Amino acid sequence: MDYETYSKIKKGNRKAVEALINEHSKRAWFLCYHITQDTCTAAPLFIAAWRKSITQAAQAPSPPKENFSDILFSNILALSRGDLEYDGDYQPLPPPKAAPRYERFVKEFGLVAEQRRPAYLIHTYGGVGIKRIAEILETSPEQVAQDIKAAEEEIAEKSETLPKNKRAEKVRLFTQFRDPSGSGFNEVAVPELLQTALYHKLNLTAQKPASRQRKEKKGMAEKTVSPAQGGKTAARKSAKKKKIIIAAAAALALVILGVLFLPRLLGMSTAAATSITTYQVEAVTYGDVNTTISGSGTLSPVSQTTLSNAESATVTAVNYAVGDTVAAGEVIATVESAGRASSSYAAPYDCVLIELPIAAGDELAANSEIAMVMGTDGFTMGIAVDELDISSVKTGQEVTFTIDAVDGSYTGAVTAISYNGSSSGGATAYQITATVDYVEGVYPGMSASAEIVVESSGDGLLVPVNAVQTSGDDNYVYLAPADATEGAEYAENEIDVSGLTRVTVETGMSDGSYILIESGELAQGSLIVIPTLTSTMTGSDSQDNNAMGGMGGGPGGMGGGMDFGDFDFENFDPGNAPQGGGIPGGGN
Repeated sequence: MDYETYSKIKKGNRKAVEALINEHSKRAWFLCYHITQDTCTAAPLFIAAWRKSITQAAQAPSPPKENFSDILFSNILALSRGDLEYDGDYQPLPPPKAAPRYERFVKEFGLVAEQRRPAYLIHTYGGVGIKRIAEILETSPEQVAQDIKAAEEEIAEKSETLPKNKRAEKVRLFTQFRDPSGSGFNEVAVPELLQTALYHKLNLTAQKPASRQRKEKKGMAEKTVSPAQGGKTAARKSAKKKKIIIAAAAALALVILGVLFLPRLLGMSTAAATSITTYQVEAVTYGDVNTTISGSGTLSPVSQTTLSNAESATVTAVNYAVGDTVAAGEVIATVESAGRASSSYAAPYDCVLIELPIAAGDELAANSEIAMVMGTDGFTMGIAVDELDISSVKTGQEVTFTIDAVDGSYTGAVTAISYNGSSSGGATAYQITATVDYVEGVYPGMSASAEIVVESSGDGLLVPVNAVQTSGDDNYVYLAPADATEGAEYAENEIDVSGLTRVTVETGMSDGSYILIESGELAQGSLIVIPTLTSTMTGSDSQDNNAMGGMGGGPGGMGGGMDFGDFDFENFDPGNAPQGGGIPGGGN
């Protein structure tokens, strides 16, 4: 591990940890799932491996020799050998899916004997060396090498033999997929629920920097000294404390003197803040105000399926094109095996065809993709909700969606709430899932915004929040002059506020811009005035009217802080300060 990354992790640098998560989490999630074959055990394994790896790096006395990826994937293998935790809360998580062009390799994992599969995956797709794997498995490197070779032979024997023109393509894709840069795993998605849980767990176990731990331990340690040493130490502390107090008193005296007299001594301008009020005329409206929670993200289909063939075959017909809507049971394509048996691939439900990598006449190897479809049963989106608002969200609550790529708004509902929060900067957020019906022209990955109304005031009279004034326990608004029109604006000297009618109101719920009011003297359309207060700096009692530009041109470079030169703070006696307002060295 490079020193910079190691140093940042040791200091608890959150951004450094996030960078590692962004770089390695996709491959880690992929490996955890294919080792366990179950999301409810893969997710706890994924989180435990990350926690152990970050802690291991933070507690290391010097930068580890291994790359962080080696540490992480080694821990995945080591932890998978123990009793794996099962957490049913992760049941809804979808398995990680590689890009379709790599699916053939994923299917080959099932051809490897179960006892050899973890080591094969960690070595082949995690890049961990045979020697390190042997240490984890407590066996010899020769045995590990033999097991991995046996796994490769199992795949070769049980896989369909490819035509010569297809073999080079498979080698090229295999090289891409296992590339240490991670490019082969770009399309693997780490579910938001899992990522939220990971961030939460890492924050809960964040390590203090070792240097801070040493300082705290040193500060808490009890010191033992001899009486003679104790007397000398106390005397030194007393003298040092006295000097500090004297210096502090001197500095305080200078600050006070400077604040009181420096502007006059330097001829600075003494601008005063002047308040200006303008008055806008608006009409009382009728409606409601809401408290809402909003969020944005990308849409994922509720249902998505990849159709693939079980054995090598030739495509005989393709009946649809990408983007077509296909009814459940309709045949998308037909193929014919080497034994002249014909097979049809039909839509599993009402769907849209989103991938179709075949054409009539193509020769397909076993387990090749025929098509990928998404159901027309809707889309889901994750929304992060602040800890102060999560108690207001309930399953089934209505959600309004706006989708960037299409016009209009669409109504959905909250379908899931995660109670496993993620902390950041002292605040905690919780992930919820909202679902919306299928919208024609919307595809997976499109951006959308969602809004949930958690409280509504009901219909009533509304005025801008700034219109309501307070006097004691009373709230009130001013009626506009009799000749006023909606939208008119008055300067301060154009209106006599004391002559305006003041109407007492009862206030209700507000959304920050408008507030609900009750009053028998007001109705929809009544004109009121809204005072707007602004401030400006005016006036000067400067003798020479010299603009200091924020004290930037004063003696000693005032804009950059006062320069006291060689003034002796330690021996300064505040009692000897000039009585006329002067400062040391500056005269009266």
